[in-house]
Amino acid sequence: LLGGMSLKNKMWTEQVRDELKDDFETEILYYDHWESGVENMNFEVEGQKLAKMCQGEYVIFAKSAGSWLTLILAAEGKIKPAKTVLVGPAWNWARNNGLDPEKLAAKVDVPVLVIDKTSDPAISFAQLKSEVEKLDKPNFRLIEVPGDNHSYEDVSGLGKMVREFLAK
Repeated sequence: LLGGMSLKNKMWTEQVRDELKDDFETEILYYDHWESGVENMNFEVEGQKLAKMCQGEYVIFAKSAGSWLTLILAAEGKIKPAKTVLVGPAWNWARNNGLDPEKLAAKVDVPVLVIDKTSDPAISFAQLKSEVEKLDKPNFRLIEVPGDNHSYEDVSGLGKMVREFLAK
């Protein structure tokens, strides 16, 4: 389980873990900057930690900036999840931080569930859908949830979507 950049994602990721614990063994990637108070994550350091965690068969569940850490490592072949769940993937943030969302997503061939809010300020569902459709990636399944923020507070609803996706 990977949260987003902000420290408030630490508690959210723990809530997701608690939601899924009866169905799945989970492990959280606790970012160093959450403890140090530095504003942004160090993608190289966190990528090394994630690569070490990802052994055997596993699924990645990642939110926002955690989505990009996941996609970078998957595109580089450093991790090979069986499936991936991306919540509020913040494509515009990725672009603004020197990443190429389309290029990274194009390299991912495993089943990917993408959950995005109708009016998420990091990327609206309509914009995300348009961009993913251009990639012609049938392995990407998009689900729109109502909302106009980047918080994804309905952890129970997320759990239900994850269980359904992983059961297929």
